[in-house]
Amino acid sequence: MTKTALIIIVFLAAVACGILIGPTSLDAQILQLRIWRVVLGIFAGGVLAFCGCLLQGLFGNPLVEPYTLGSASGAALGASIGILVFGTINPFLAFLGSLGTGFFVYTVARIEGGLLRDRLILAGVVMSFLCSSLVMIIMVMGGRELYEILYLLMGYLGVIINDSNRIMIIALMIVSLGLVAFLYRFHRELDVISQGTETAAGLGINIQNFSLVIFFSSALLIGLTVSIVGAIGFVGLIIPHVAKLIFGPKHRYNLGASLVLGATFLLIADTISRIITVYELPVGVVTSLVGVPFFIYLYKK
Repeated sequence: MTKTALIIIVFLAAVACGILIGPTSLDAQILQLRIWRVVLGIFAGGVLAFCGCLLQGLFGNPLVEPYTLGSASGAALGASIGILVFGTINPFLAFLGSLGTGFFVYTVARIEGGLLRDRLILAGVVMSFLCSSLVMIIMVMGGRELYEILYLLMGYLGVIINDSNRIMIIALMIVSLGLVAFLYRFHRELDVISQGTETAAGLGINIQNFSLVIFFSSALLIGLTVSIVGAIGFVGLIIPHVAKLIFGPKHRYNLGASLVLGATFLLIADTISRIITVYELPVGVVTSLVGVPFFIYLYKK
């Protein structure tokens, strides 16, 4: 059996578990809710892992992902402002939050001649804590319940899809998939950049323009994802490393594998979050339990 076939089988098994396993009996209404939940899990897990693979290739740093850069928390901050002002999550404000936080971290970490890897991570972690604190303040001032704040900060796939939000969510997913297809075209440039910026510049790649395109597009993807399911951490950190372990360093294979493996991982994490306790946990709790030890291992290595 090939690696690709095995990954597809595991993915389909995760989809089946997401639909069939749960604390409540399976009737028509529950089935519809779980199918939508699985769709959101595939979408969010795939996009976050894809963005993590992109950002790790761009910055040449194995610890970089939307959460450690602060982009996911920045998007949650923008989303919380949208909830306070408009009464609902605004994807544009989530995108602005992701972009603003990301650019701040990028500016802090940048020095003449390149980026400081450690400074990039430290600035991202600090901004992530700051944005999370601001989200708490904004949501409490807006009279929101604690569970709403936790679901926004830690992620939640059990979003109720109804007539008022179905079209918007489908539209956001279609735009996101279009961006993924657009960004996948740059797999060759990412392979070259991973060999060093001097090599890439010598081969005619405009590093600054290319970085802005990847950075801007990733921020938009992260903002759109967080505006639907909240900020889910560590999917973009773990999965690209697993993809590289299976398929090697070429981004032509890593990017596609990250999509499928990210979706699989998040579906499994969501299934665990629904059955591990009497009360349903935010899915980000489960991904963090796996991601934090993995982060420490990578950092020490």
